[in-house]
Amino acid sequence: MIFDENGFLCPADFKKSKPFRCKPLSKIDPDNYILFAGTSHTEGVGVDIDDSYPFLVAKHFNYDYFNLSIGGTGNDVIEHNLLVWSYLFRDHQPKYVFVEWPPNERYLAKYPGYENFIPSGNWSEDSNAVDLLIKGKHVFANKSKMLYNLTRCLFKCPVFDIRYTSLLTDDSGTIWLEKLDKGSDNSHPGPKSHKDVSEKIIERIMTR
Repeated sequence: MIFDENGFLCPADFKKSKPFRCKPLSKIDPDNYILFAGTSHTEGVGVDIDDSYPFLVAKHFNYDYFNLSIGGTGNDVIEHNLLVWSYLFRDHQPKYVFVEWPPNERYLAKYPGYENFIPSGNWSEDSNAVDLLIKGKHVFANKSKMLYNLTRCLFKCPVFDIRYTSLLTDDSGTIWLEKLDKGSDNSHPGPKSHKDVSEKIIERIMTR
């Protein structure tokens, strides 16, 4: 991952394509938009943009939207990008913020031989990374709680929490993105899953 011209952390290969899966930052209406942050599930990996739940939710309410989500990302990236956003748009608050919280053990790392930051987490085989994950378990969990509270301080609008699960889960305040089908990569949630979570979000907003 690298920094773009606005100071956001973006995928390392973003110069080959658009950095985020939505219209350019300069094209959104700063007074009529909603904001998304999260991992590959909210980025919409495996589905067309028009089938992703950020697009479907924004379309339903006739809002513009910006999707800060990055595949493989951790809470450190979400924190950085939300802080940058809250500064750039401090006079133009979103209507809603949706955060898909990643697993606590994901983080950005700088490894020898790599020019950019790269995602790291429980998939890592590096002994130092494994040691960090074991010893820092409670630190990562506490950092997640702090970021949860920070997000609600940064934005005056309602903030909705989203989590991904491959199992059916009772709703207890969190909006669950369930894998009801598979996307084109045969791994991430597909169009049916995105439509389902968009309907949950729309219902939650309408019944607040």
